Amino acid sequence: MCRVMLADCEDLEIEALKVIIDRNVKLAKVIGKAQNGEEAIKMNDELDPDVIFLGLAMPGINGLEVANIIKKKDKNKKIILMSAYDDFKFVQKALRIKVDDYLLKPIRPQKIVSILNEFIKDTTRKIQEENTENCTEEFKEVIEYIDNNFKNDITLKDVANCVNFSSSYLSKLFKKEMGINFNRYITKIRINKAKELLINSTISVNEIAFSVGYNEPNYFCKVFKKIVKMTPSEYRTKAKFYHKNILI
Repeated sequence: MCRVMLADCEDLEIEALKVIIDRNVKLAKVIGKAQNGEEAIKMNDELDPDVIFLGLAMPGINGLEVANIIKKKDKNKKIILMSAYDDFKFVQKALRIKVDDYLLKPIRPQKIVSILNEFIKDTTRKIQEENTENCTEEFKEVIEYIDNNFKNDITLKDVANCVNFSSSYLSKLFKKEMGINFNRYITKIRINKAKELLINSTISVNEIAFSVGYNEPNYFCKVFKKIVKMTPSEYRTKAKFYHKNILI
């Protein structure tokens, strides 16, 4: 879950941002709202959010100063500065203190959604890379085999036989290395691949089901909806809408 903090002197601005995030980014949660610079600094220290949307023109300590103070404590903190001033000197100052983005008000809702989704995507990728790097050499062979064969009807026993492990040993090793069991991992990579195909291709949902390892399209749709909270067709429609209106 991406933890978000909002800081702006305008109540309506904060509430509008919260509504946008709550309605459109399921993996993000607003954990705090500040109305001045001092509150923002204190709240950051207490709540440690992942992303901060920070108004420039706040009473007391302004947004640039707040960003500078927070960045000195944690250079990796993602800070998006929001301003009504289309002035290059402010942009220059923001760049100098390594603010992650500078948005002009009024801010398009799609831009907020895009920023958070990109952060979540990058964070997930980094975690996956760390998990892979921390895997033992013997387990890397297991992951490589699964990644190359998840489209087939493979079982824990099939993988165990391929890498010369017992099924019980591989089951324990899988839970230890990945934090989830074998079946959940297979489901996860199949659904992720299905998402890619739904967005980047025009092939039918039935064909996608077969191509990611499901022999029954209806069962695929059931699993997809349980995990993604919408049907494959709904996901394709919504994802392509966002791609057209946000990412371009």
